[in-house]
Amino acid sequence: MDSSAACLSKSIIFSGLDARDIEALVPLFSRRVILPGDVLAQAGHSTQFFFLLEEGTLLVAMEEGRAVVLNRPGDFAGLSMVSLNGTNTATITVLEKGAVWVVPCRDILDLTSHDTQVAETIMNGWQQFFAEKAPFCLNPAETGVA
Repeated sequence: MDSSAACLSKSIIFSGLDARDIEALVPLFSRRVILPGDVLAQAGHSTQFFFLLEEGTLLVAMEEGRAVVLNRPGDFAGLSMVSLNGTNTATITVLEKGAVWVVPCRDILDLTSHDTQVAETIMNGWQQFFAEKAPFCLNPAETGVA
C-alpha cells in the first residue's frame, strides 16, 4: 500500500472503505509538503482543494473566532468544515511542517453526490469526524450539511 492509500486508510472519513475503493481514490490525490505559515485556503476565496493531513499541524480558522486544529494523520480539511457553495468559509494555515494529500474539491463533491455505498461510507465517516473535531458547528444550517 503506498503512502496515499495508507493515509486514506487512517482517516475516519475513508477508513470504512475496502482496499479496492481506497485504491480507486488514490489517483484523485497529490502529495504536497507544507511549511509553517503556508496558507492552504483563504476564507472568501473560491474553494479549489480539500486537504488530507499526512503529518504536521493545520489550523482551520472559521467565522466568529472558532477554530479547529488538525494534527492527526488522516484529519480532513474539507467539505462543510471549510466550504459552502464553492466559497471557502475558513482559512487553513499550516502550523507545523508536514505533508498533505490535496484533492480537488469538485472530485470529492462529485464522488459524494452519487447514491452509492462509497458515497454513503464517506459521508458517514465525515459526520463522525465533524462531530468529533467541530461539535460547535453541528447545526446543518450553519455548516451546509443536510
